[in-house]
Amino acid sequence: MSIKGIAVIGSTTIDKIIFRDCSRLKAGGVTLYSGTTYSRHGFHTIAITNIATHDGHLIERLENQGIFVCSGATPQTTHFINDLRSEDRRQKNPTRAVTIRRSQIWEHINDVKFVHLGPLHPDDIDVRATHSLGTLDLTVILDIQGLVRTVRDGNVYPAVAPQLSDALSVAQIVKANQHEYATLLAFFQSDLMTVMRKFDIREFIVTAGASGGFVQESTAAAIPYDAVTVKSEGDPTGAGDIFLAAYGVERLLKQHSILQASQYAARLAARQIEGNYIKADDLYI
Repeated sequence: MSIKGIAVIGSTTIDKIIFRDCSRLKAGGVTLYSGTTYSRHGFHTIAITNIATHDGHLIERLENQGIFVCSGATPQTTHFINDLRSEDRRQKNPTRAVTIRRSQIWEHINDVKFVHLGPLHPDDIDVRATHSLGTLDLTVILDIQGLVRTVRDGNVYPAVAPQLSDALSVAQIVKANQHEYATLLAFFQSDLMTVMRKFDIREFIVTAGASGGFVQESTAAAIPYDAVTVKSEGDPTGAGDIFLAAYGVERLLKQHSILQASQYAARLAARQIEGNYIKADDLYI
């Protein structure tokens, strides 16, 4: 039974995945990966996103996962190219949907108790919409990935966006991978606890793939967690989105400990990389 509502806000994407000696088109984005995870765990899930009319099949895919879709008008859908042939993923972002507006969010914000912000590039969500969330009694989860990158000539590079501080100021649970984390600390020229105090962040998650990661709580020592061994190496796209949503499920819905939540999230992320969570048939275009 759906007992609590969450709005997942960010791009729904068409991703070209280049892996080993082949490439495939897949549906993606935070709305699909995180949204599906919330929906499968009993959340009433709303995806607030912008999808072009000619890509309406993406809306159908979200709806098939039990997600209610609020899609605004846009001439094009966000596309990414993820080249996974080297250890460091290379990304391109040739097209972007129009920015998600405050009015889109406020149309449905009264239906939820939680918000998951998953911008994939700095202009994904209107900064005025992000800032306005701070006036509401909501728990906000933030993945900073799109706010520590810039897009130039379609290529994605690491860089802190001006919108990052506004997003951090409204979030209680924040996630970054190890590279995004390093970019953030270099920008603020500070340690993590100082950043957390500055923005009143309750829990900060740092993921490091096969090396595991840690969760820093605002009032206690960091809690490390181990990665789960992947039985068959596959496409890692979306694993971070699934990790964060699974962590949110454990903390917000089940009220489990940080260690329990991170361990469960690691297991679900590993299942996705193996191809055993959101199946290929639900992703391939």
